[in-house]
Amino acid sequence: METMSINSTLGVRMHGAHLTLDSNHAPLLAYAQEHLRGLTEAPAPAPELRVYCHWSQGEWDEEANPFAVSRPLNVIGKRMLGNEHELIWLDTLRMKGLQLRFAREHEGWRFDVAYCFHPKKEKLESLPEYEYKKYFSLMSYLVYYPVMWHLESLRGWTILHASALASGRGAIMIGGLGGVGKTTTCVALLQRPGLSLISENIIFTDGDFIYPCMEPIRLDEGSLALLGENPPGLRRMQFPESLKDKDMFHVASAEGAEQVAPAALFLPQFTAQRYVRPLAPKLAAEKMIAMNRLTRELDDYAWYAAALEMHWPQAGRAAKRVEVLQRLTQRTRCYELGIDRNAGVQAVVDDVLGVFS
Repeated sequence: METMSINSTLGVRMHGAHLTLDSNHAPLLAYAQEHLRGLTEAPAPAPELRVYCHWSQGEWDEEANPFAVSRPLNVIGKRMLGNEHELIWLDTLRMKGLQLRFAREHEGWRFDVAYCFHPKKEKLESLPEYEYKKYFSLMSYLVYYPVMWHLESLRGWTILHASALASGRGAIMIGGLGGVGKTTTCVALLQRPGLSLISENIIFTDGDFIYPCMEPIRLDEGSLALLGENPPGLRRMQFPESLKDKDMFHVASAEGAEQVAPAALFLPQFTAQRYVRPLAPKLAAEKMIAMNRLTRELDDYAWYAAALEMHWPQAGRAAKRVEVLQRLTQRTRCYELGIDRNAGVQAVVDDVLGVFS
């Protein structure tokens, strides 16, 4: 394998959790610094989470262990090795070329990520765009999944696939699967005074409040048509000039975002007629749990967390996730939202805000 070399360290802080990210691949770290804008800081001297990414290029052997070990390893499964101190995942079946190592160290955790970049022949013509797509995908394993697991483990938080906006009456949450108008509705709501973006894709909750998961927002042509080329409250991500234009943005106020009490949860779908129907809190919780599982990004995280929780179990952790979501929906007005495409997005905005009138 051909390995690219240079070393540096990036400090990351999200909701008080400190993470340091190292890699032997400088372009990956440069991308991470832009992707994580608003979350980066000087590396903490004693972070709770330490992450190292080893980037290589060439043929990938999913059965070979790329990580140095100091103790004998047991065979835990077809693709897993481990002992009481560490767990090695040789093939996650989620991202080709990806191998993971989890390890306890002192008062924190060490996460090693080995990634073999192996573009197919037909992808070589689209470099470096294809390489940047891999950088984007790796951010989950390098930063977001470790932090999510840390916040779940130590604080009892859980995650939701939902957009959220802050209003004078609390947070408006728009949950659901991809492709049901979640982002477009969120963007359209931002046009109304008194509303600001908390998070566009994923939110954290402890059952009493919601918190943003700060990550870049990708806007499609329809959303940009609503907001314009320079959307208020958003800052366009910077990419090398050699890359094609990327419509990805940061929330300008991400660093100052705080906890927000929930006010209403809407679960949209496209229908022949528009409607807003109350939804029982327990059913809303069940639907959100199912939607998380049907969302690839969160299902990938569920696999990631399951590996850690199988090897280092905590009694009651799985039940805690359900209890937190049930508590959130119990204190929130929950609705099914029928969106009639022919009525236009402003009709959706009126239906959502009409709940508060």
